[in-house]
Amino acid sequence: MFYKLLATNKDITLTILRVTLGVVMFPHGAQKALGLFGGYGFEGTMGWLTGQMGVPYFFALLAIAAEFLGALGLIFGLLTRVAAFGVFCTMVVALVLVHLPNGFFADKGGFEFQILTFGLAIPLILKGAGSFSLDDTIAHKLEK
Repeated sequence: MFYKLLATNKDITLTILRVTLGVVMFPHGAQKALGLFGGYGFEGTMGWLTGQMGVPYFFALLAIAAEFLGALGLIFGLLTRVAAFGVFCTMVVALVLVHLPNGFFADKGGFEFQILTFGLAIPLILKGAGSFSLDDTIAHKLEK
């Protein structure tokens, strides 16, 4: 079972998708988890999500973890399917709760960024990490 979660082929296209999504999501996650890049940090983000947005504590915690730890997992190719699924789910919620009323364009607070993350995350959920990933390395060791 765990092997199937990690299994992937050595497709460089998946590697490009994975690293791109990870690099793009990392600053967003670091804003929320660490307060980097002008973010409010963990306490500030949790306060906003649970207070102003009304998100239950557990789901707010998952959202921060998906953006920060998920981004790191994607960059290194570790638990890629889980990381991509976490990012996908977080972006669906962001689209519905925050961005949908603002229209399409990101410069107006719209949802075009979320659509791009879906296009990067879905192939990773379905096919895995690609080459140069810890998933591939671990899967090959489990296979033997």
